[in-house]
Amino acid sequence: MRLVAFLPAALAALTDFVVTLVVRAIQQDYPWQVVVLQAVMFVAALLGAVPQKWVVLAAFVLLSAGVLISGFSVGILYVPTVIAAAWSVSRRSARS
Repeated sequence: MRLVAFLPAALAALTDFVVTLVVRAIQQDYPWQVVVLQAVMFVAALLGAVPQKWVVLAAFVLLSAGVLISGFSVGILYVPTVIAAAWSVSRRSARS
């Protein structure tokens, strides 16, 4: 049951791998901005498993902002992670 909380982090790790493949296929050098985005999105997805509600809410807002700020270049690939985070948050709030 507790593994559901780590589903967004697993999806973020998978998405990071796909983003790496996509960016490397399009351009030769790997921009540092993409590395920062990947790190922030993965850490925010991991913070979604923390028991404090305010941390989970902040992580969800950070995930949503990461998708919106990065736009359609690589941000659209993180939409399943945000959906899984929203599902995890809704399951957690329904239990309480």
